[in-house]
Amino acid sequence: MNILLVNDDGILEPGIKVLAEKLAPLGDIYVVAPETHQSGQGHGITINEPLIVKDYGHLYGAKKALSVLGKPADCTRIAVGLLDVKFDLCVSGVNSGMNIGSDVLYSGTVAAATEALILGIPAIAVSGPKNSLHMAEKSIYKLVKYLLDNQALSLDYILNINYPSSKFDNFIGVKWTVQGLHHHGAVFKKVGENAYETVYDLLSREEHPNSDVMAYRSGYVSITPLFENRTHEDILQNLENQKQLNQTLIYDNIIK
Repeated sequence: MNILLVNDDGILEPGIKVLAEKLAPLGDIYVVAPETHQSGQGHGITINEPLIVKDYGHLYGAKKALSVLGKPADCTRIAVGLLDVKFDLCVSGVNSGMNIGSDVLYSGTVAAATEALILGIPAIAVSGPKNSLHMAEKSIYKLVKYLLDNQALSLDYILNINYPSSKFDNFIGVKWTVQGLHHHGAVFKKVGENAYETVYDLLSREEHPNSDVMAYRSGYVSITPLFENRTHEDILQNLENQKQLNQTLIYDNIIK
């Protein structure tokens, strides 16, 4: 099995080292990660300028390790485009910080995994608080192997894994979860002429009891299937079925 490891924290961060060392028994490891910290880049890609690639040799025991002076999704694209390898699995992380609820919209970790899915590679994103990396060290091999053995991976979704709050010494279980809310509001503090520092505060929201957010808060590892296609098909059908929103009527009343 050929396993691609990516992240958004940077190639020299400890989370990707943990993945390389712990997942090595599953197959050949390839590492392609940003040269610099790229958290919060979402699913951005670099266009209209070259991507600078640096060879890190066999870093972390990898068959090949490269850094990219670009965004997390760029790293996945570079791996597929430059390395003459057919990847069987992509694992992104271990991110230093959780990616739960709406965090996934901004997450470079999730984006790098989603880009793998777009390119035809089953993918997993792994995240957890910085002080909880020991949880991943102890369990990520068994968890990924279990998912592989039980054919839980698909080209229809990525699996977003989050380890719980660092207030727990270890997790107390693993749950399949839905994506929660975890909304943040931004407060802007002026720190100079035309310069503002952003402070984020967690907004008060009622979370679904089986959400990744509640699992994080209560000591569980969460596994959430996330889809590239954001269309809500039930809502689409409901809108089309509403008499005043029927596509034919929209055409007759607006286009004609």
